[in-house]
Amino acid sequence: MPNAENLVPNNKRTPSQRRKNASKAGKASGEARRAKRDAKETALIFLNMAATGNLDDILGKLDVSENDRTNLMGIIARQVVTAQGGGPQSEKAARLVLELAGMLQKGGIENNINISTDEEKVVFYLPENGRD
Repeated sequence: MPNAENLVPNNKRTPSQRRKNASKAGKASGEARRAKRDAKETALIFLNMAATGNLDDILGKLDVSENDRTNLMGIIARQVVTAQGGGPQSEKAARLVLELAGMLQKGGIENNINISTDEEKVVFYLPENGRD
């Protein structure tokens, strides 16, 4: 367990010790980077898979063409439906969909989004979310 007694600053280590530690850090960094890359590739494989079962039926009812019925489309469709619902998660869902569509910059530079329909006018106020 590290504590003040057994921690040695780099300026008190020999050059060979610093090289050895830098080598270990570089190897660990590469391993972490490969793990992130593999996780991203796995997620993309699953997101691009064809929707099946109940999800496929729901996307069909939403008039999504059969070629476009993927797990990613299902996630986005769910966020759109949630955004329209007006519940406690609607603001987050609306922000996510608008960011994905490129209509809203991350960081919330555009805070008011007006959506007009024939029946009514809807205004979303999206406060800063603190993400970069």
